[in-house]
Amino acid sequence: MLLAQVGVKCPDCGLSFNIRQVPVFLDIGRRNSELRKLFDVPEIQFEPYEVCTCPSCGKADWMKLFPPTGTRGALNQPNTTPHLQYRNAALAAERSGREMFEIAFFYLYAAWCADDTGAWPQAREYRKLAASAFGKSLIDGTCQHSRRAETEYLIGELLRRAGEFEYCREHLRQVIPQLPGKFALMGRKVMRFAEQGNVEAFLFETDTGP
Repeated sequence: MLLAQVGVKCPDCGLSFNIRQVPVFLDIGRRNSELRKLFDVPEIQFEPYEVCTCPSCGKADWMKLFPPTGTRGALNQPNTTPHLQYRNAALAAERSGREMFEIAFFYLYAAWCADDTGAWPQAREYRKLAASAFGKSLIDGTCQHSRRAETEYLIGELLRRAGEFEYCREHLRQVIPQLPGKFALMGRKVMRFAEQGNVEAFLFETDTGP
C-alpha cells in the first residue's frame, strides 16, 4: 500500500510530528453487513490511517483533527496498534462529553481494526461498546434522523457479531417493522444468522426484489 508521510500538529500540546496517510481510496460501493467499505484488494483498509496519536501528550483522535503543517517534522507518531488508538480516542471523547454518535464510531472502527489483527476478544468487546453508544445516540438525539434506520440496523448486527444472539434478535424484532426496505431485508438475514449462532460478516445486499 502506498503511504505518504504528512506533517501535522497536535491541537492540544502543539507538537509537530509525522503521520502515515493513504493518499487515495477508491470507494467501489460495496459494504459488508456492518457497513464497512470493501475494496478490490481485501487487505487494504483505510480505518488504521484515520486515527492519530500525539507522541508527546498521547492525545488520540481522528486524524483530520490534527492540522497539517505543510512540512515534515522530526518525530513520528508512535507505532501504537490502531484498535488501541481508537479505544483511547473513545475513552477520551467520553470523558470530555463528546457526542455518543461519534464515540460509537470510535468503538466501531476499533472493532474493525481489531479484526484485522486477529484480536477477537477485543473486537467483541468493542462491538458491544459501539452498540451501546449507538443506542444512547438514538436517545440523546446525536444520531441524525437521516441515519436512524442505518443505526437501528447496525446495533442488531453489532450485537450478533459480538455473540449476543438473543439481544440481537430481540432488538431487530422491535425495529424491523419500522426499517426501510434494504435495512429490513438485511435485518431479517442478520436474525437468521443469529439463530444459527453465526458471527461472521457477510455482504450487504440492497436488492429487495420486485
